[in-house]
Amino acid sequence: MTNSIRIFRVAGIPVELDFSFLLLMLFIYILAYLGFVSLQLAILITLVFVTVVIHELAHSYVAMGFGVKINSILLLPIGGVSRMEEIPRVPREEFLISIAGPLTNILIAMLVSVPILLDVTGPLTGLAGEFLAVNLLLALFNLIPAFPMDGGRILRAILAERMGHMRATEIAAGLGKIIAVFMAVLGVFYNFFLILIGLFIYIGAEQEYQATLISSLLEGVTVADVMTRDPVTMDPDITVDEALEFVMSKKHMGYPVVEGDEMIGIVTFHDLSDAERTRNVREVMTEDVVTVNEDDELISALEKLNSMNLGRLPVMGDGRLRGIISRTDILRTLNLLRNKKMKREN
Repeated sequence: MTNSIRIFRVAGIPVELDFSFLLLMLFIYILAYLGFVSLQLAILITLVFVTVVIHELAHSYVAMGFGVKINSILLLPIGGVSRMEEIPRVPREEFLISIAGPLTNILIAMLVSVPILLDVTGPLTGLAGEFLAVNLLLALFNLIPAFPMDGGRILRAILAERMGHMRATEIAAGLGKIIAVFMAVLGVFYNFFLILIGLFIYIGAEQEYQATLISSLLEGVTVADVMTRDPVTMDPDITVDEALEFVMSKKHMGYPVVEGDEMIGIVTFHDLSDAERTRNVREVMTEDVVTVNEDDELISALEKLNSMNLGRLPVMGDGRLRGIISRTDILRTLNLLRNKKMKREN
């Protein structure tokens, strides 16, 4: 079940609203209607989220210029997220992608300042001034040199020109954590909201470091190195009842459905447990199967599993089913590589 709704598409990029964002906006306008907040504040908040979409579109547009695929832009109550398949490791490319967002906010602020300076905004002067200030604040906040803000990626890109990507990430993440702790301490004495921001930055810095560490450990490892070859498959014409007995005997949670030499779908225990027992597998299987190639990098398989919230992927080669790879397989491999790295360092 999806938690978001697609509202439009820009330059081929789907823009989606999380349902929690819709509830937030509804709540804000109900408060405005009841008189608890001003209508101007409600409109300003709406404009801020429009700006966030433009900010993320700027990131996405520059990334697309470097060949990065953008799955979608998701609008959340805490801001926007560009769902990119992969952030480029080329420092110049990461720098340009990252700085595009804050520069866009500065550009919006400059454009809004023109009618204010010309004194043609009339009764909207207050709203325009607040909108200008918000864009400058968003730009400055995003330029803080800490993950997950743009400033953390900008700093890493600058450092990566002089050292390795992993080392640059360690330094940028470490600085981010220091900034996070400093903000949290200030929050104790001045504003509780700073504690929340500090926590957000600290978690973001740690997540970025872990993601980069995983990418570094799995570098050069292919899907073929880890996949289970000759996977157990399922016949499309057996009944759901027979399929459940098969699942109980094999103890796997998902099976490619094969007819002859061709994979025609995939079926999981969840699919079978929710179906009528007299139906056959062909009727309940998923036909639109997400796959990986046996020559793909293992990290790309992990990213695909995570982004699509899947447990396993069929592995193809020369148009035929060669194996299957699960999240558990990758995590097991990752733990082995991490232990080897720790032994070398000790």
